[in-house]
Amino acid sequence: MDTIFTDEKDERFVKLVGELDRGYYERIGEELSKYDSYNEFKHPHVVILALDNNDAVACASYRVFDDDSVEFKRVYVKREYRKRRIAYNLIGHLEKSAIRNGFKYSYIVTGKNNQPAIRLYEKLNYELIDNFGRFRNDDMVICMKKEF
Repeated sequence: MDTIFTDEKDERFVKLVGELDRGYYERIGEELSKYDSYNEFKHPHVVILALDNNDAVACASYRVFDDDSVEFKRVYVKREYRKRRIAYNLIGHLEKSAIRNGFKYSYIVTGKNNQPAIRLYEKLNYELIDNFGRFRNDDMVICMKKEF
């Protein structure tokens, strides 16, 4: 398994994000549309892809949140590649990139019922925080933070 850094315009990343979104909509439904504008790629993202024989099988990204922080987004592993620590490793690589770029914190917003993601972030030492910004009164999500 190889990893490569790219950006939000990489068509392999866009395809994986499409699969991620379809899965969310199948499980949760149209209520998710309220997050569409938040998840648009209006701002540059640092993206990492996991490749198996040059096929993109997993992704993760971050975008600048503020001067000291990044927000991790669009973490996804194709079903047949799960439970191999791929997401864990991708986030680890992204954290190192963020640290090299001078960031001190990272944030993650995820569904409050997305237990696999929550367990992953807890293993990576993310801590539950009060919901912030547009998520302050949103009972569908939780917010997490990590200090590097």
